[in-house]
Amino acid sequence: MKPMHTEPEVLAGAAQAIAGVAVELETGLSTLEATVTTQNPWGADEPGTVFGAAYTEVLSHALETYGSHVQLLLTAAEGLADWAQQVVETDQASDALFSSLHGRLGA
Repeated sequence: MKPMHTEPEVLAGAAQAIAGVAVELETGLSTLEATVTTQNPWGADEPGTVFGAAYTEVLSHALETYGSHVQLLLTAAEGLADWAQQVVETDQASDALFSSLHGRLGA
């Protein structure tokens, strides 16, 4: 089994990139929502009302789903950023421990 190697800078960079994608998706979603919810082109007659009800229900579900994807991306970015920080902190603690042991051994 090959040992795992992590580079905190790469993890932190990936976290920033994913957070950026989440922001772009959220912005695009807001623009889409503003576009598709401002008019009722299907009309107010009976067929238009039936279609409009179905359309509104599907649209609401789709916007909610995409909105949850924004949150998932932000959660993933936060997790990667936390992982990067943990790697840095663990490395610093290990360095401090080895320096302390090295000093005690008088080497």
